[in-house]
Amino acid sequence: MAGFSLALFSLFIIFYSIYSFSLDLFINDKFSLEMIFKPIVSLTLSLAIFDLAKTILEQEVFFKSYSRNSSSEINMFVKFLITIIIALSIETLMLVFKIAISDFTQMIYALYLIVGVSLIIISLSLFIYFVNKKTV
Repeated sequence: MAGFSLALFSLFIIFYSIYSFSLDLFINDKFSLEMIFKPIVSLTLSLAIFDLAKTILEQEVFFKSYSRNSSSEINMFVKFLITIIIALSIETLMLVFKIAISDFTQMIYALYLIVGVSLIIISLSLFIYFVNKKTV
């Protein structure tokens, strides 16, 4: 039930971001960078939520085998983390653009986010290295 609820929630976020963008663009007739940033943030968030829902459903509901295959679990974990890294990278890029336009003194927060994403990438790389070293 949680997996289906997350999937529906992510679809709701997608439709809401499209609705909000369309409303601002066509009805309110105001075009700004803020109007563009909000739907992108919403869409990347919904992508991460949908991937989490898909992972939960694939692993816990629709799992075909009764024996746990560690390589399939590792691959699913790596795919999920790559989706999170992509979503965080897009969010970081949006934050850098938003800060560059409005207030340069806040750029340290974008740096913190870039460092955090870099640490996640390094951690994932080490995880993949040690998993492959273990299986060889």
